[in-house]
Amino acid sequence: MRDKIIVIDDEPNLRKILETFLNRQGYEVFSFDGFKQAIETLNTEDISAVVTDLSMPEYSGLDVLKYCKEYSPDLPVVLITAFGTVEAAVTALKNGAFDFVLKPFDHDELIRIIQKAIQTRKRKRREPALELMNAEGVGPVPVPLFGDESSTVQLRENTERIASTRSHVQMFGEVGSGKRSIAYEIHRNSDRSRAPFIQVHCDAIPPVFQIAELFGTEKGAMPMSFFSKPGSFELGLGGTILLDEVDALCVEAQNALFTALDNEFFSRLLGAKRFPTDFRIIAATSKDLFQKVNDGTFHVELYAKLSLEKIILKPLRERRQDIKTHLLPYFIDKACRKLGIPSVEYDAAVESWFTGQEWKGNLGELERVVEKVMNHWSKGMLTIDQLSQAGLL
Repeated sequence: MRDKIIVIDDEPNLRKILETFLNRQGYEVFSFDGFKQAIETLNTEDISAVVTDLSMPEYSGLDVLKYCKEYSPDLPVVLITAFGTVEAAVTALKNGAFDFVLKPFDHDELIRIIQKAIQTRKRKRREPALELMNAEGVGPVPVPLFGDESSTVQLRENTERIASTRSHVQMFGEVGSGKRSIAYEIHRNSDRSRAPFIQVHCDAIPPVFQIAELFGTEKGAMPMSFFSKPGSFELGLGGTILLDEVDALCVEAQNALFTALDNEFFSRLLGAKRFPTDFRIIAATSKDLFQKVNDGTFHVELYAKLSLEKIILKPLRERRQDIKTHLLPYFIDKACRKLGIPSVEYDAAVESWFTGQEWKGNLGELERVVEKVMNHWSKGMLTIDQLSQAGLL
């Protein structure tokens, strides 16, 4: 498939030259004499780059740039400018333009800039989303997979197998059980690993904004919507989208999501451009989603589409051997690294106390309690006294 380029210039001769030249270079070119004429194509075609004159009668190249940054932030814009407007072109670079060329421009220089712009955009879209890893549990260390209990071994095997597929996944686990870590592990080991990993906290989004958050909006689609904005699905194209607490989606959002998955495309609110549903959804929940279906509060067909693969995370109280052999040592070492101290040993009484708790907050609670205890450690072996000083006994 050829990369598509929009050319905007009010000079017919220059516009024709650019169109002919870029066509010969293998690009599909859409040329327009003004910004208003180009808007529909920007909204409906998958454009790879925009080449625009800086100085035009009605809307300038800066107006084109501003619209593109709002509509599609990663869309590269290359400006063509005369010598007298170089200062404005420099300002455009500061506002997000990819580059500019001076009239009369060298064709080889222009094609080099366009090629670089398109390749830079493609490379950024392929980069792994490691910057999304955070202290909430998503990261390179899949803590829920630590351990040798049969359920943990099965979870590791299941996670590895599912990562090799492209199916959507339904995941159940109590709060703090590590659903985000497992979701990232699936993403990291899949063929989507170099595309974005996006988290959506469904229960944190007011129902009235859920569709807009997922699908994106065009200008004026909602009250106070003064510019276009991509949604989570658009930002996650090619990658993995974790819908955390998916049961919190309102009926309208559930219906819209089912329709998108069923049709295999989606659009922004008020948008004409169609995007493919080229992403894996991991639908995580701490509720019984099947019971929600029986209660009539969750879309039965959406449930079926999201349940091609299932993962169930055991609560920590059912993994006491894993706490003893893997999880407690790991979190103590992690706390020591955070405090900048050597690894600390602990006695049998400490081990017995940690393995005997209910851990209703699961891995998250265990990690917080370990850190709290280590804040009271001074020297020597960690004993039950530090647990007492931390107010745990």
